[in-house]
Amino acid sequence: MIKVRYLVTGALPYVNYDLHFGHVVACLLRPDIFTRFLKLKGDEAISICGSDEYGTPSLVAAEEAKTTPQKLCDKYHAIQKQSIEKLNIKFDNFSRTTTPEHIKVVQDFYYKLKQNNYIYRKEIEQLYCGRCERALPDRYVRGVCPYCGSENARGDQCESCGKPLEPAQLKNARCVTCGTEPVIKKEEHVFFELSKLNEQLLNWVEKNEHWPDNARNFALNWLNSGLDDKDISRDLTWGVPIPDADGLVFYVWFDAPLGYITFTKQIGKENWWTDKNTRIVHFIGKDNIVFHTIYFPGMLIANGKYNLPYQVSSCEFLNYEGGKFSKSEKRGVFLQDAVELYPADYWRYYLTTVIPDTHDSSFEWKEFQKTINNDLNDVIGNFVHRTLTFAQKFYDGKVEQPTLTAADKKVLKKIENITDESAKLLYDVQLKKALIEIVSLAREGNQFITAEEPWKNEKRRQNVVYVSLCISKALATLLEPFVPETSEKLKKYLNVKTSVWDDAKSFEKSFNIANDFKPLFKKIDDEEVKAMTERFSASKGAPNEKKGGKPMIKYDDFDKVELKIAVVKAAERVEKSDKLIKLVVDEGDGNERTVVAGLAEHYKPEEMVGKKIVLLANLEPRKMKGIESNGMLLAAEKDGVVSLLTVDKDVGAGAEIR
Repeated sequence: MIKVRYLVTGALPYVNYDLHFGHVVACLLRPDIFTRFLKLKGDEAISICGSDEYGTPSLVAAEEAKTTPQKLCDKYHAIQKQSIEKLNIKFDNFSRTTTPEHIKVVQDFYYKLKQNNYIYRKEIEQLYCGRCERALPDRYVRGVCPYCGSENARGDQCESCGKPLEPAQLKNARCVTCGTEPVIKKEEHVFFELSKLNEQLLNWVEKNEHWPDNARNFALNWLNSGLDDKDISRDLTWGVPIPDADGLVFYVWFDAPLGYITFTKQIGKENWWTDKNTRIVHFIGKDNIVFHTIYFPGMLIANGKYNLPYQVSSCEFLNYEGGKFSKSEKRGVFLQDAVELYPADYWRYYLTTVIPDTHDSSFEWKEFQKTINNDLNDVIGNFVHRTLTFAQKFYDGKVEQPTLTAADKKVLKKIENITDESAKLLYDVQLKKALIEIVSLAREGNQFITAEEPWKNEKRRQNVVYVSLCISKALATLLEPFVPETSEKLKKYLNVKTSVWDDAKSFEKSFNIANDFKPLFKKIDDEEVKAMTERFSASKGAPNEKKGGKPMIKYDDFDKVELKIAVVKAAERVEKSDKLIKLVVDEGDGNERTVVAGLAEHYKPEEMVGKKIVLLANLEPRKMKGIESNGMLLAAEKDGVVSLLTVDKDVGAGAEIR
């Protein structure tokens, strides 16, 4: 049997600010835990990551800081790298996208796509600021999201609903630098013909049933709606130059994923991308799903040389005290501060327990305190300290293997079972469940000691202490991917050397423990939590913020909204638009109105006719593609799946919703 190797990637963080825990959990800590486990299992594995330094995030941040993009990138790359290392996250290569090697990889990749007939040019409508005298790509423009209505959506992606955007899609667009309403100019851009790969990508995603539901469902929804070609060029001065298009650079989401290839090449492992025995595993947040399940795989297929990802491990968002972490608003505790406040293992352990696998979770200071005090200190720390104390007190630290009873063997068998079961969970990237399984071993140990009472049961004492030392050794091995400093400290106290995962179920003939052991953890008191909560207050800059991130409104504000049932009488696609449908709806008493909705990627016009929909009737009219829209339809959206709101009983058009 040919053994697979693993190429593990963490989504590249932007270098426009210090890292918050949302990105740390999704894209840095998880790949580190996974790779450490693989190496303990004896699998051939490498992990790579680096700074995503080109594009408008760096440009905008540099302008705000009154510095150059390069100086800003140098500053934050150093900060991020140092903070990541202090959290004991160890990539085999943590590099940068501004290196000469990366520029060559990107340009060579582009030429291959062009050679394979996936590149063409097209004139587009580009937003332009007359006051700043420049084009407004991506984050140089903000406005109203055409999908969810968020009023401060970026020109590249809406932070509220996660939809990728083009600047010209925004309503009420404004230049982020001066606030001026932009005008539209026409310009020739370079496009990647992604639409040609729709069927091939769809077949590939359908086969990947082991993916997380959020990644697979999101990708399938996009692909079933049909892909558009992707503009891969930007009118900027900061980026990888497009070699045959003067004045244009590559869109950051064309160059950044290619960093995975560059960084692997830098350590002499580029052949892993072409070796069919390599499993490529991406760790990302849900806002990066489309790029890692559609855009980047499409680029790889079009190139024709590289393997496609085996796993795209995407998680939901980690929030902060019920609100959102925000780089731009500097809200929440960030990594540079965190690593100076508490030991790295405290953060690694707690953040693993709140990994947002299937739904959003939240960093809470009180829960942080509770987890450290209960799990680390009272369960793991207490068990280990009791065990070492008994060994030192009764046997001067030297404990021989006794004749084992059936009860002893039953406990040792649990060590074997938990070692195997947690390995299965880790291979499936179920990190949180694996940790719970491993910690259950310490709980079992505490119960075993309490039931056997070795402090007074002299007959059973040696057996209990020996078995407890075996559990401690297993914990030292199995906890290593999660809390490496604690693991190393425990191995030192036990005076054992473990280098592979299955050492956890290999039992020593005797133990000779160190006599200078100390408690592994220290409790966090209430005053510390209060101080931390105030220092990193989630309310700063976000008054009345609730879960979901939008501000509370008064009842009188809601009472102004007029919602009613309407029936769709006619529907047609809007010319020269991939997303808009023009609808004629009956709002009751024979009154009809025109509404334009961004639903073409989710519904065919003929599917809309006859539907009873929820209409926001008193929204001021707005022109979209030259058509006046008088109202808005309500729909639900999650993981890229969009569904119109309707009614479950046969009520007529014009029925009020209250």
